[in-house]
Amino acid sequence: MNVDPVSLALQNITETRHLLQTLITSSESFDYVKAKATLDLLNKKIKHLSKVQAQLQAVARPTASNVRVVDFASS
Repeated sequence: MNVDPVSLALQNITETRHLLQTLITSSESFDYVKAKATLDLLNKKIKHLSKVQAQLQAVARPTASNVRVVDFASS
């Protein structure tokens, strides 16, 4: 997976911020239908972010290797 984690995080932050702003605006104007639709989108976003988090954690997790660092300076 060749994804720039910073770009991915910024994109998701922007999308989530927009959804929250829509939810706040629709709840202030008592637009129940729009608020409900936005809540559904936020729930989908939560599931998506969980998947993205798992993928990024899998990429960031160090893998076991058979390479050992030898420090010749301390000898």
